[in-house]
Amino acid sequence: MQQRISHLNPNAQPFFPQNPKTQSRMIYVPKRTRIQQKTTKSTHHRVGTVIPFPKTIEEAEALHITTVMIRNIPNQFRFDNLLMILDVHCFEINKILDDPADWSKFDFVYLPMDYMKHAVKGKMSNLGYAFVNFTTPSAAFKFYKQFQGFAWNVTQNPKICEINAAKYQGKESLIRIFSQKVFRCKNPDFLPILFSAGRDGFNRRMSGISIGIHVRGLPFTRRNI
Repeated sequence: MQQRISHLNPNAQPFFPQNPKTQSRMIYVPKRTRIQQKTTKSTHHRVGTVIPFPKTIEEAEALHITTVMIRNIPNQFRFDNLLMILDVHCFEINKILDDPADWSKFDFVYLPMDYMKHAVKGKMSNLGYAFVNFTTPSAAFKFYKQFQGFAWNVTQNPKICEINAAKYQGKESLIRIFSQKVFRCKNPDFLPILFSAGRDGFNRRMSGISIGIHVRGLPFTRRNI
């Protein structure tokens, strides 16, 4: 794994693990709650199973939900923008808590970018979703409560944020899955980033490490994965 500083932008092929043999902690969701998001003309990517986030903190803790999927992110947002949103959220939560053991922290962030657009046109555009792992179910639930149904304060490409539970849960599962993923892109700094100690809003200068197998070069033609 390579050192990565926090201000660099990711630009990697979106990843949705499909191998049922992968030994990773997953959420079981009854068939009636599984909803497939429609493919859009802009990305032509399948964004995978939508898993509703638990409505109560007790349920989130019982299922040990720590990894969220943030959907409907304005496409102009970059990694820096998402990181700032997460830092500010944690800071506002934690500044009124006396015990650091109760603080909200996050230790994994991945904002997939349109790698083909960047390679061909040199433009940065995200694919409208991201994955974030919090260190506790309580922290994930607090983020859900604040951002579910949140209207992004942007004049261009406005959207309403939706928070779901990610299919794969926990830092260990994310490391296991993403470390095996091949990212064919120009720069290794476009890979997902891991903060081993967790960012809490006070330690915004903390750097992270990128995970994944980087293959330098132009990305392949888009296809559903």
